[in-house]
Amino acid sequence: AFNPVLTGVAEQCRLATVGIVIPGGSMGPGVIISEDGLVLTAAHVLPEAGGEVVIVLADGRQVAGKALGVNRGVDSGMAQITEPISEDGKYDFAPVADSDTIWEGDWCITFGHGGGVQTDRPAYMRLGRMLHVTSDTKPTRWLTTDCTVISGDSGGPLFDLEGNVIGIHSNIGMNVLV
Repeated sequence: AFNPVLTGVAEQCRLATVGIVIPGGSMGPGVIISEDGLVLTAAHVLPEAGGEVVIVLADGRQVAGKALGVNRGVDSGMAQITEPISEDGKYDFAPVADSDTIWEGDWCITFGHGGGVQTDRPAYMRLGRMLHVTSDTKPTRWLTTDCTVISGDSGGPLFDLEGNVIGIHSNIGMNVLV
């Protein structure tokens, strides 16, 4: 039953998922959330504001970018692609969902670069469900899923089955529910 849904949404999600490489430093995934190349990721993936990064697109092309800023309290950060990719300057992106559309039990998919960003392969996809969603009355909602994620997936996007970004991976734990 999921195959047609996943097939329809997976390619657009994969195209929006990128790798972020800090020259001489760390790396991790992120997601393009606007056609002008705004990238959302975890704070611990990025350097301080103004720092240069290399963005690895789904097809392996590498473009220049810079860190715009980070919020270490919630482990989120933003970068901007600074190099035009095409004549129209538009990037494949995934929109950010409204937070009140996420519920426990919902199916979700994630893309990531576990083990490190590689230019010869795109991010891979995993399927899961929302296990816990904190109250929407709090300023920041924390989500817990059963998507399998590993070291190197931090900053990678979590999508609903409509292709909207519903979160990024931050705290990858070993908790397993039986």
